[in-house]
Amino acid sequence: MSQYKIAIIGECMVELQRKKDLLKQSFGGDTLNTALYLSRLTENYNISVSYITALGNDPFSTEMLTT
Repeated sequence: MSQYKIAIIGECMVELQRKKDLLKQSFGGDTLNTALYLSRLTENYNISVSYITALGNDPFSTEMLTT
């Protein structure tokens, strides 16, 4: 049986929320969320889900790669 492959292409958003004196950082966006949840839904099937995006050379991009 061959493996199905799905690639989601788009941009990831950096989300910053202020809580008093702190900033809470997270990542989101419709394409990232689609890839994440599709990957979770298909983990018991022969389906590979990839996320394709462009990243910069900055601390936020580095954090996206390690999260």
